[in-house]
Amino acid sequence: MTVRGSSSIGIFPPDSEPYGLSYAEHTQNFWKWLLSIPASENPIDDTTGDKCTVGQSNTNSSVFYLAEGEGKVERTCTIPAGKGLLIPVMLVEISDKEVPGASVEELSNAAKNDQNSVNSMYLRVDDKEYGYGLLSGYRLDEPTVFQAIFPDNGIFGVMEGGSSTAAADGFYILTEPLTAGNHTVHFRSSLLCTEVGCAEPAFAQDVLYNIVAR
Repeated sequence: MTVRGSSSIGIFPPDSEPYGLSYAEHTQNFWKWLLSIPASENPIDDTTGDKCTVGQSNTNSSVFYLAEGEGKVERTCTIPAGKGLLIPVMLVEISDKEVPGASVEELSNAAKNDQNSVNSMYLRVDDKEYGYGLLSGYRLDEPTVFQAIFPDNGIFGVMEGGSSTAAADGFYILTEPLTAGNHTVHFRSSLLCTEVGCAEPAFAQDVLYNIVAR
């Protein structure tokens, strides 16, 4: 079952296993992909879409990852038709590479406090819109903890690469496979965290993807 609107592209319910994996497992894979890319090539800071395919050459994957983008960003991206999208409507990750010596509990609590402070979310996939009420049901049940490998000169200020323990929380959407043609994905979100130990005190993103699937 998928959530459908007038758009032909649906989104999978949060308690489902799209493409054979839970939302938490997809989230881990998303972060392993994003964290593995050096800052100079990372799609997180891409302002045009030129880097949207970096690290996504595995044609056996059923999912194409869209990256977050702090502030207002518009990207144009060509991807293979038939892949689903992972959309990071609101997200956080924190690792012991970013906070040396932090325990798993400390990392998880920082991620949880961060996402407890979300105050707005919006998503449009083609001509179907999703508001805060529906999107709030897509938060992970608990922060998911996993092992990731940073490169040298990685994102989030990680200069020396290597293995790390990371925790992620947030609101992630997985779509049905994209049909060939043009698609639009637009997501906005923000948070203001005043708790001690938040991963990030303030964050806002407004990301528009113009997608060509073929």
